[in-house]
Amino acid sequence: MKKIAIFVEGETELEFVSKFLKEVIGQKNISIDSYKCFGGKKTNRRDQLLAKSSITDEKYYALIYVSGTDNQVNHDIKRKLPTLKAQGFNQIIGLRDLRGEQNGRKMSLTDLPKLELASKVVEKHCSPLPTHIVIAVMEIETWFLAEINHYACIDAKLTKTQILSEIDNLGFNPYSDDLTLRFEPAEDLKKLYQIVGKSYSKKREHRERTIECLDYANIYINLKNQIVKLKELVIEIDKFFN
Repeated sequence: MKKIAIFVEGETELEFVSKFLKEVIGQKNISIDSYKCFGGKKTNRRDQLLAKSSITDEKYYALIYVSGTDNQVNHDIKRKLPTLKAQGFNQIIGLRDLRGEQNGRKMSLTDLPKLELASKVVEKHCSPLPTHIVIAVMEIETWFLAEINHYACIDAKLTKTQILSEIDNLGFNPYSDDLTLRFEPAEDLKKLYQIVGKSYSKKREHRERTIECLDYANIYINLKNQIVKLKELVIEIDKFFN
C-alpha cells in the first residue's frame, strides 16, 4: 500500500483535499484518515482523530493532518516526520496559504518568496522522504472562485449573464481576471453568491456546499493550467498515484 501524509491549515483544506483525492483515484480505491493537531510550538502538540476510514486493504492510503493555523503546517511536518518514516510513508505534502498575520501585519503576495524559502528548508529536512509544501495564494478559496463551473450548482440563477451584469458591484470579473491577485477571495466568493441571496463563509454548511459543487474534472484537467499553485498540488498528487 502506498502512503501519503498531507498537512493542511484548516478544515476547508481538509475537505477539499479529501474530495479531490477520491475524485482523482475513485472513492473505493483510497482510504483516508484525518487528525486535528492542538497546542502551540512551545507546548506538546497532540493529535485528535477526526475521521477514520473503514477501508484497510486498498492500494492507496492518505493521512491528513489539520494544523489549525498556517504557521503550524511546517512545524507539524517536522514533528511527525520520524513517525512517518518509521511507518513507511512514501510522500508528504503540505498545503498552507498567505492569509493571516506575520509580525503584526497582514501577509500579502510580497511575503510569498520568504515563505517558499522556509518551505524549502523543511523539504530538505525531510529528505530522502519526498516532501513538497504548496502555498495557495491568497487562500484556497481562490481556487473555488476560479472554478466557474460550480456557480450554477450553488444556484441555477447564478449564470454568467447574471454575474457579468453585477461586475461593477463585485469589483472583479471571475471569467477574465487573474484571481490569484485577489486579496480576500473568500470575501469575493461571498459577494458573488450574494447576487442570488446565498452566502459563503468558513462555516461547515457553507464550505461543504461549495466543495461538493466543484467540478473536479475541470480542476484536474483545465484549471490547474491557469493557477500555478494548484498545478503544483496536482503534480504532487499525480506523483503519488503513478
